[in-house]
Parts: sequence; structure tokens; C-alpha cells
Amino acid sequence: MVDAVITDLEMQLETPHSSYGHFVAFTFIDITPTFPRVKDMLEQVQKRADVNLIDYNYSTKIIDENTDISYFEVTRH
Repeated sequence: MVDAVITDLEMQLETPHSSYGHFVAFTFIDITPTFPRVKDMLEQVQKRADVNLIDYNYSTKIIDENTDISYFEVTRH
């Protein structure tokens, strides 16, 4: 069984072009407890030479039969 959850990921970033830094937020469906999409997004940011990942935080919401996921683009395999 796949345990899918709605995940909110917030990242604090710094770039050489801005002395104030940036905050970015993403909401997507991920799989608990391994969170492969969170890990992939963090790795992509860390690979960039022009961006420093200062901090991040994520929270989750369990998906059940009453959860509205209509605003997500779901691909079924």
C-alpha cells in the first residue's frame, strides 16, 4: 500500500543577486515515510552553484476519501 500525503515544502534560499534572500513554497503529493519528491527537490537546489539552501521545512496532511485533490495534476500509471 502506498501512503500518499499532501506535502507543503518551504525553502529559504540565498543567491548572489539578492541580499534579502528568497522564500519559496511548493505543495505536492508525496509518499511517506520516504518522501522521494522532497528529497529530489532539495537535491536539485543543492546542486546549483548559484543558490544556497539556508533552511527548509515541510509538513504533511494525510489523504483520505474526503480529501479534495482536484487542484493537483494527478498522473495515473
